[in-house]
Amino acid sequence: MAKNNQNDPEFELEENLEDHVPENSSLSDKLKKLIEELKICQADKTEYLAGWQRAKADYLNLKRQGEEDKKLTSQWVKEGILSDLLTIADSFELAFGNKEAWEQAPENWRKGIEYIYNQLQNIFRDHKLEEINPPIDTNFNPQEHDPIATVETGKPEEDDKIIEIIKKGYKLNEKIIRPASVKVKHYKD
Repeated sequence: MAKNNQNDPEFELEENLEDHVPENSSLSDKLKKLIEELKICQADKTEYLAGWQRAKADYLNLKRQGEEDKKLTSQWVKEGILSDLLTIADSFELAFGNKEAWEQAPENWRKGIEYIYNQLQNIFRDHKLEEINPPIDTNFNPQEHDPIATVETGKPEEDDKIIEIIKKGYKLNEKIIRPASVKVKHYKD
């Protein structure tokens, strides 16, 4: 909308034209009509520009949100796949843990299995999957450890100390995707 102020170009145009055109002429009426149409056009232009700017801002926000959603989805998928692979790593570690049975297997077979296990570990490293494998006799941390069993102890200094790692835990980008399964000492009088 036009403002009646001396710095407004519409006001200057209107003043200058009215000074040079006689009041009673049909040209004056046409000019006034054109000036009114110009004011309407300028108001429409302002409205359309504001609408376009809002639409552009909405588009940029939607684009940014889409990129964030894509990144989150990618992280969830990656986390899910790596979580599935952890069960395979657990199976390898169980096989390696049974020393007697492992030593009875043919040497070439063992080397092949170890090679496959190392490839799996390389995948974990490439995707920045970190092990949570606490040393024995460290303090239990409920954020990183899952106590699956407790063993009573009569020594207060041994309370909440880890005595055995049942299954390693893992975290991805500082987010724990599986806590370490541990046995913990519990002090009891």
